[in-house]
Amino acid sequence: MVGSGPGGAILARKLAAKGRSVALVEVGPVVRRADYVKEAGYTLSRYFWNGGLRTTRGNIFMPTMQARCLGGGSVFNSAICLRIPEFALERWGAEHGVELTSGALAPHFAAVEEFMGVRVVAPEIQGRRNELFKQACDALGYEAQAIVRNEHGCKGSGECFTGCPNGAKKSLDLRGVPEVLEGGGRVYTSVEADELLMSGHAVRGVSGWVVEPFTGRRTHKVRITAKCTILAAGALASPVIMMNSGIRREPVGSNLRFHPGTAVMGIFDEEIAPWSGATQGYHCLDFLEHGMKFESLWVIPSLLAFRFPGMGEEFKELLSQYGTMASWDVFVSGESSVGRIRTVAGSRPDIQYHLGMGDVRRLQEGMAKLIEMFFAVGAQSVLCGVHNMPAKIEDPSGAGVMRRAKLVESDVPVGSNHVFGTTAMGGDPKRHVCDSSGRVYETDDLYVCDTGIFPASPAVNPMLTMMALADRMGDTLDARY
Repeated sequence: MVGSGPGGAILARKLAAKGRSVALVEVGPVVRRADYVKEAGYTLSRYFWNGGLRTTRGNIFMPTMQARCLGGGSVFNSAICLRIPEFALERWGAEHGVELTSGALAPHFAAVEEFMGVRVVAPEIQGRRNELFKQACDALGYEAQAIVRNEHGCKGSGECFTGCPNGAKKSLDLRGVPEVLEGGGRVYTSVEADELLMSGHAVRGVSGWVVEPFTGRRTHKVRITAKCTILAAGALASPVIMMNSGIRREPVGSNLRFHPGTAVMGIFDEEIAPWSGATQGYHCLDFLEHGMKFESLWVIPSLLAFRFPGMGEEFKELLSQYGTMASWDVFVSGESSVGRIRTVAGSRPDIQYHLGMGDVRRLQEGMAKLIEMFFAVGAQSVLCGVHNMPAKIEDPSGAGVMRRAKLVESDVPVGSNHVFGTTAMGGDPKRHVCDSSGRVYETDDLYVCDTGIFPASPAVNPMLTMMALADRMGDTLDARY
């Protein structure tokens, strides 16, 4: 098993519980609670690929951050757990021939939710920033729902991004990997798997290197043999490993998809203390079928400051107003945008991505709605950070200005950490890399168990759906091997 994120750890845990011999390989180090530092640059440089500076190239340069540590992205994400909506699953079936139904997945969702302790954000830890989001939705007739997360004992510290200081977030290094070890499995960290061991069309394990934590310096060669090999290295890394191993069919690395998103900040005349409360406490799912999801959001101030306009005294003045700000975001389906992965210098992915105008228009509409939401609850001004728009929007008419603006792809500051599609599952080997069980076409004893197998957007945050698919794959592999 290559990769210890939501897919790899859940699948390894399921197989170990069934008495299977499991070896879990992770390129990153173990991150312990004592290692967390409340500083974005430190966290990014130590625990993320490319020091957190990974970007796409194409008609935009879009930041995308993938964690490199035991537990993967679950260590630093907001722990949001949502089931894929019925309409998205039906689309996977209609457009890609994916043989999955909500009924078949339901027991796997239930099993993972129970195992991970998924529950709604408690009212007492929402904080003013999240409460304002709900009030704004109420004012405009939208439904705001408390977010469901895999946590126990959250104190509303707003520090998900740099690692939960309370140990409340049940990331896969704390819930999943320990059960692999308890079941007799082996876990190897700081091991970079870069090639599959091929015997004709069959895969017989992986080869790679022990790497020095934080520097990536290779020290010792590693070779692990297995009856069945599962790539769960992530949608950007798994296709690179396949291509390095000679599996270069056209679908491998193509169909790269993201959820492009952007944040908007409202400035109020009251103290918000946006760093207080759950990192993400409420969201609005009313517009999912229109390709938009709205969320309350908080990240480290140094990252949000990149979005502030002005220089010098003007910039300093905005920084001084952090305490009266709230940040909310919208991400879109990404169905109009596509890219592909190629290999550069061995294990490095070359990430090509083109943002489509359909997604630009969805982002515009999403930002317009956020502007309306902010002014509906008394914001004095709104910061969007969009080129060819006013630096500061002073009244609700700014929503109309946003909708009418002739924006192009490079005008909107976007980022995304939801990645999928590069090893897509489906019914056509000419279009898809895997079948609906995750088995790689035209290759024996190789499976993929990360979000690369999603053939299109899941409409919502992908982690829970990936864990349910991993739980299902555990039953499949146990029956086959």
